[in-house]
Amino acid sequence: MAIRNDTRKAPAGAGNARERLVRTAYALFQRNSLNTVGVDRIVADADVAKTTLYRHFPSKDDLAVSVLGHHEDVWTRGWLEQAIERHETVGARLLGLFDAFDDWFRRDDYEGCLFARTLLETRDPASRVRAAAAAGLANVRALIRGLAEEAGVHDPDVFALQIQMLLLGATVAAVYGDLDAAQQAREVARLLLERKGIPTES
Repeated sequence: MAIRNDTRKAPAGAGNARERLVRTAYALFQRNSLNTVGVDRIVADADVAKTTLYRHFPSKDDLAVSVLGHHEDVWTRGWLEQAIERHETVGARLLGLFDAFDDWFRRDDYEGCLFARTLLETRDPASRVRAAAAAGLANVRALIRGLAEEAGVHDPDVFALQIQMLLLGATVAAVYGDLDAAQQAREVARLLLERKGIPTES
């Protein structure tokens, strides 16, 4: 899948310094946490000077916002959207979200949702990092909402929230070892789709 290469340490000669910093911080934030990874570790792993980091990113928050944007490019648009597009019907694409998550949970480098983890770590409601993480989750919900509208659901906002709650719940369950969580949540989603008269065959 497209997200694997972005979880590795960036080689010193790969890309420009800004790209190396974003990719390196991305890998570190995925494996550890936003609050436990300091700028010294980031510049060491990226093989750049600290002055280079601050030339591109005036603060760690600026870097974190860019990392979350990179995560949206790689994970939401580069992987999730493509993973569900292979299904022919809108109902199958909605259930395909859970199939994609099932694949994700079973990867060796699965570490949970970076957007959700960042929200939990960043408590300040005025934080730009928190806002970027919330926007990332909102954009996933917008993807679901678009599918709901295509299916003719009369309350697409509520429906999208319900589906996302199932996905987030499964994501947390997978972190503590329930690798079948996505398939269990998929069954609940299937029942919800049936209640709304949405066919789920591919």
